[in-house]
Amino acid sequence: MEKYELVDKNGSKTGKILTCIEACNHNNIPKGCYIPVVGVVIINDNNEILFQKRSRFKRVNPGKWGICGGKINFDETPLDAGIRETLEEIGILLNKEELKFLNMDTNDKAHFTVYYVRKNIDINECKLQKEELEELRYFDIEEIQNLDNEGVEWLESLRNVI
Repeated sequence: MEKYELVDKNGSKTGKILTCIEACNHNNIPKGCYIPVVGVVIINDNNEILFQKRSRFKRVNPGKWGICGGKINFDETPLDAGIRETLEEIGILLNKEELKFLNMDTNDKAHFTVYYVRKNIDINECKLQKEELEELRYFDIEEIQNLDNEGVEWLESLRNVI
């Protein structure tokens, strides 16, 4: 069973561990602790960002657009989790040297670490994780703000990169 080690506001591990089932109930997350989550922003040579549309059957954010990512497992670093999630979700294997730190942020119960990579990925060569995703598409940075998305707290940091 998947387990997550909760982190503090700065992303430091707290020693508190929750199972996947426990983490689903936000009441199990103590004040000042967060579930660690990673995101990977993929940018092509045209400065377009690869977004994926979540399955309409997902419990959280169904049908919304977002970047590759997910919860960081107990035994993973954020970087390792970003590589794993990208491979699982779209079938693309990244390496650690390609990924660059973009930003960190928190919401009520999650701590986000976001990386970016400049890479031309052919959408037609991706293997979508069908239970997670419905579609892949590149968007111009200006289009992203108007999408029905999961959140783009990292967008201003990305503008500085592009």
